[in-house]
Amino acid sequence: MKKVCLNYKHNLKGTEMIQLLKYGNTNCYYIKGKNGSLLVDTDWAGTLQAFYRKIKEFNIEKIDYLLITHYHPDHIGIAQDIIDMGTKLLLVDVQKDYIHSSDTIFQRDKNIQFKPINAEPLIISCEKSREFLNDLGIAGEIIYTPGHSEDSISLILDNGSAFVGDLYDLKSAITFNDEMINNSWNKILSHNISKIYYGHHEQTISNIKKIEDTLIN
Repeated sequence: MKKVCLNYKHNLKGTEMIQLLKYGNTNCYYIKGKNGSLLVDTDWAGTLQAFYRKIKEFNIEKIDYLLITHYHPDHIGIAQDIIDMGTKLLLVDVQKDYIHSSDTIFQRDKNIQFKPINAEPLIISCEKSREFLNDLGIAGEIIYTPGHSEDSISLILDNGSAFVGDLYDLKSAITFNDEMINNSWNKILSHNISKIYYGHHEQTISNIKKIEDTLIN
């Protein structure tokens, strides 16, 4: 059992709690605010029973919204199953064209456990995300961070937490020195980030303020 945060953290809108839900290959995160909750990412199709066991382990009875950092198979595999539980899909407008981009992969692999997303999502823009999250009691915003994929977004909390999905980790980003990835990381790091939560890597403490400065030095 591994807890990312044992206590509630206070912010401008009340309290929020971050819990790592690792029940397969992908790091998924449950964030509970004073007025609602948010799940960041799911795992492969076929992991639903493991997901049930994990939320039972942490006494999670309700998930209000599901946010997908990018629509690759290992992040959306049980999205529709979770939606069927009563959770609402939160879709960022820059992701609209990608919501079914992985369907053919599951069809090719003949994964009969996969359910394509067929629910009506709640579509928001990055610009309106802070207002939406504040209503849940979660202080932060969603930003567009392409690099790993064209539809990649990151969730940035005011407490210094950044949920970046599969964006290349900082060490790799500095090594590759790709302009798009650097721009996304610099956008993230401009928010005074203290901890980074990856989709597959261990969370890390950030002491880098700007990638370009690191490359120069």
